[in-house]
This record gives sequence, structure tokens and C-alpha cells, in this order.
Amino acid sequence: MKYRIKKFLSYYKPYLKLFFAIMTCTLAVSGISLLYPLLTRYITKHVLEHNLSQALSQIYVVGALMVMLVLIQTLANYFVDYHGHRMGAMMESDMRSELFSHYQKLSFNFYDKQKTGQLMSRVTNDLLLLSELYHHGPEDYLRYCVKFIGAFVILFLINAKLTLVVFAFLPLMGIYALYFNKKMNIALKRNKARIADINAQVEDTLSGIRVVKSFANEALEQKKFANANDRFLESRKNSYRNEAYLSNGIETFIQLITIAVIVFGGVSIVHASLDLADLITFLLYIGYLIEPVQKLTHLTMQYQEGITGFERFMEIIETEPDIKDTASAIDLKPVYGNIEFRNVGFKYNENPDLVLNNLSLKVKSGDYLALVGPSGVGKTTLCSLLPRFYDVNEGEIFLDGINIKDIQLQSLRRNI
Repeated sequence: MKYRIKKFLSYYKPYLKLFFAIMTCTLAVSGISLLYPLLTRYITKHVLEHNLSQALSQIYVVGALMVMLVLIQTLANYFVDYHGHRMGAMMESDMRSELFSHYQKLSFNFYDKQKTGQLMSRVTNDLLLLSELYHHGPEDYLRYCVKFIGAFVILFLINAKLTLVVFAFLPLMGIYALYFNKKMNIALKRNKARIADINAQVEDTLSGIRVVKSFANEALEQKKFANANDRFLESRKNSYRNEAYLSNGIETFIQLITIAVIVFGGVSIVHASLDLADLITFLLYIGYLIEPVQKLTHLTMQYQEGITGFERFMEIIETEPDIKDTASAIDLKPVYGNIEFRNVGFKYNENPDLVLNNLSLKVKSGDYLALVGPSGVGKTTLCSLLPRFYDVNEGEIFLDGINIKDIQLQSLRRNI
């Protein structure tokens, strides 16, 4: 687990300066957004309720300050939006290159067990979703934390009782959101698995379309595809149902909080413990308190999709090639081409039946040997063992008197 966390964070390393610049701009954007309701409160409470002869000049000054803040916020937002996505795309590109390079190292045994469509999905869709988490994750969490904490502190200083009335709704809102978020995450994970099944089914059918047509199996392939497609459709419907429960429930909570602020705020004004300017400020800040919970669905979905993509990425990266060079492997020079199979036995993966059993064979340099037999007798297997596309289960293979396991793979295959 620690290794995976370290690995996850390692992709930020080449872009740390850019990352900290993005986070600084995010902090500035969030901080500035907290100032607008305070400036509005200043105008309504301290400017308009006192000497109106100087009110216009003060309003113009505050207006100019707001315009300046808007310009700063716009520039910071542009930097976060463009450079954040650029950083995410570069990190995605780095991971895609690493994954593709690792694919090159894996042996035939690995590809015998995998479907091309699913492997392609890991290189494309999974990494695209992961790049969104790399960019938006830290930025969104920082933004919503600053807004939530800042708004709560400001409102508490204005009127503690009314702030606690608003805050009383938030735990209920959070529990509701978390419950349906969990259901959404399960549905999203199922969606990813089932769309991968569709990709694999399409890849299998299209790559073997000549065989399908030759045996008039179009109806069977259509049935298999329809089954996978229907399963994906049901999964999508389930995710949309939970999304509807979540979004509409959150909207109801927002309306209830607004009503509570208006009612309790009105009562406080009647009892002279709150003025109209402070009530307006409360209504302006409600969104800052609610937004993090409201966006919980998006944040959780973003996190879940990104982490699922990272887990699928790491499943491949952590898959060690079962055929690789030993520490003492040599670069074979010169090569004459004397081949010997000595008591060789071989079977595929977990198949209990040996394809080759106790095979011994010598081929001298310059000789020609014909391998004759029906399909499945082991002709291709025999040829695949020599360049170590597979390793023998029993016996040994020699090239110029040297065990092929003691020769560097690149040297062995280049010479063959």
C-alpha cells in the first residue's frame, strides 16, 4: 500500500514547481471569492447606514476594489484551468509511455490470458480519468476546504446562533450524500468493468470476423454482444437512479437551509440580534458552506474513477515478466547456429497436458529440418521455445552449446 501511494505521488515530481504555482493560484481564487460578501456587507452596513454624503465615493472605491479582485481572480482561474489541465495531460502522457513500455516487456504467457480490448482500455480510458484526478483532485479539495472553513468562521463571528442553525443541517446532508455516493461508486465501478467487457467482445469479434462469417456465426456473436450490452445498460440505469436520488435530495436540503436562514434570520432581526445587512451576508455565504457537500458526488466520483484507473494501471506495472535476463546473461558473439533440444517438456499455463514431452533434437549449423504433423501437434510451440517466447517446463535448450537462459533475450532474438 505504501509503495502504491509513493508511486502515485511520484508522477508529480517532474512538475512540482508548476503544481505549487497552480495550488497558490487556487488558494488566491478561493480567498478572493470569500471577500465579495464581506465587501457587500461593508457597503450595506457601514456605508449606506451612515453619512450618505460620502457614500458615493466609498461605493466607487469598493467597486474599483471588486473589479481589481475580479481581474486577479480571472487571471488566477485561467492559470489553474490551462496549466492544471496541461500538467494533468503531461502526467497522463508519462504514465501511458511507462505502461506501453511495460507491455513490451511482458511475455506471451501474459498475453495468452488477456484480452486486447481490456488492455487498450487501460492505456486510454483509465489513464484519462486518472489525469483528471491528478489535476482536479488537489485543486478542488483545497478550494472547497478554504471556502467552507472561511465561510464558517466569518458567519460564526457575525452571528454564532444562526451559523449553528445552518450547520445543524450539514451532518444530515453529508450522511445522505455519503450513502448515495457509496451506491454511485459501486455502480461506476461496475460500469467500468462492463464497458471493458464490451470492448473485449467487440475486439474478439472484429479480429476474428473472417472465421465468424466462414461458420455463419453472426447470430451467435450478436447474441453475445447483446448480452454484454444489456448488462452495461442495466448498470448505467442503476447509476442514473442513484444520481437522481442524490442530486434531488441535496437540492431539497439546500432549499431547507435557505428557508431556515430566512425564518431564523427574520426572527433575529425582530429581536434586534441581527440586522438586514448581516442576513444578506448569511444568504450570500450559504453557498460556500453547502458547495463542498453539494460537490461531494463529483469529488467522490472523480476520486473513485481516478483511483480505480490507478489500481488497474498498477496491476499491469506490478506484473513482472516471467521471462527475463538473469544477472549473468551474456551477449552471444559470434553465433554459428548449432541448436539442441535436450529432454524438453512443455505445457501452456495451467494446462495439465504436455504439448512436448521428453523431446530431444539436434540441428547443426547449415542444416535444414522439416517439422511435419497435424494442427496442434506442437510445431509452432517448438519454434516459440527457441527464442524464449515461452520457457520450457522440463529439460534444456542450447544454442552453440550455451543454455539459452544464459543468453540475453535481445541478443538471442536478434540473432534468431
